[in-house]
Amino acid sequence: MTPPHPSLRVPRPASTVVLLRPGPDGAEVLLTHRPATMAFGPGLHVFPGGALEPEDRDRALGRRLGVDAEGCSAAWAGDLSPDDALGHAVAAIRELFEETGVLLAERIDGSLPDPQQVEAAHLAGEPLASLAERLELRLRADRLVPLSRWVTPPEGVTRRYDARFFVADAADGAGFRLDEREVVGHAWMRPRDAIEALRAGRIDLWAPTATTLRSVRAARGADDVRASLSPAGVASAPTVERISPGIVRVRSHGAGGLPGRLVDTYLVGRERVVVVDPGDPNGPAADAILGAAAAGGGRVVAVVVTSADPGHVGGAVGMALRVQAPVLAGPGVGPEVFSRVQTLRDGTVLRIGDVPMTALETPGTDPSHLALDVPSVRSVLVGDLFDGGLPTSVPEPVDAGALARSRARVAELGSRRVLGAHDP
Repeated sequence: MTPPHPSLRVPRPASTVVLLRPGPDGAEVLLTHRPATMAFGPGLHVFPGGALEPEDRDRALGRRLGVDAEGCSAAWAGDLSPDDALGHAVAAIRELFEETGVLLAERIDGSLPDPQQVEAAHLAGEPLASLAERLELRLRADRLVPLSRWVTPPEGVTRRYDARFFVADAADGAGFRLDEREVVGHAWMRPRDAIEALRAGRIDLWAPTATTLRSVRAARGADDVRASLSPAGVASAPTVERISPGIVRVRSHGAGGLPGRLVDTYLVGRERVVVVDPGDPNGPAADAILGAAAAGGGRVVAVVVTSADPGHVGGAVGMALRVQAPVLAGPGVGPEVFSRVQTLRDGTVLRIGDVPMTALETPGTDPSHLALDVPSVRSVLVGDLFDGGLPTSVPEPVDAGALARSRARVAELGSRRVLGAHDP
């Protein structure tokens, strides 16, 4: 077997910025369109961002952040070391400026830099460090709201990145000029409109982009993200627990890519294993899931998500690619989760694994929500129906009537062990 290219063994650190601006019907997000000629992600609509460069870790430039390295780390709840957190913050500001001309900075006296000088520097390709020194700028890392971490899975790619996602508000009057070497166009879109454009085939998105759009769908600005989705702690090592014959729980703390957010993933089956709600998109969680399946003598044959919430689907694409398995979900879930989602209807008995499950449409927290009854082991996987954990999206209104009916439906199943996805 040919060993993987070194770039696939160790993902390259990267930073990405989800830029929001107020709109009449909710916040809009900036998506840039990558040229079809690019080697990585050709033709995709993405958030501005890119790989960390060695100079991003320069403490001299870091001193212009207005937030020290320890403060950058604290914003990630300790999930990044101070030096790494500083580097990611600098890279986020630099990449946003290089790709779009938007500069998150102010002069030392608190005034805004001359936009003509900033635009001229952008057109000339002046390095951020030089520009900051020349104009005596303070880089506004305090405007970056840490959000999530996404690591490119090792299958089906030519490069891998370990990307940290930030959210920031677009300031009034901020400059905007695309780097045509990396960007051929752009669009300001409401997150829900971008997801609909993906479904209609008008744009193409990476799974992290689509999932992040879902996370911020109800956000009016960065403060909503800071209030609801700030990293809650270190994404500690996953744990594995046998719940009953035929059901194993893998508990990890990176639901939807958000450090410290708990998600329980369930493995149903013995030899032919179905993975339910692989919500953590990062390597340790996927390795723990596959390791748990193999330890029982099984292999993963399908991935099922109980809803399109980021805390359920974060790792679905990576898992499906790693094991070449289908993704199944309730009606209404589409390519924002995976390009080839198979629909599970109410009452469908899923027999692809060796422990049958029955899909139950249980709307409430989400119109497409499913529960999965596993009668042979007297258990029911209920996703978010009785959720007591931290949110993985900016909260939206819940259909209280539908939720009450769905909970009653589960109760009518009789004596069942109720297994949720985010139970603390």
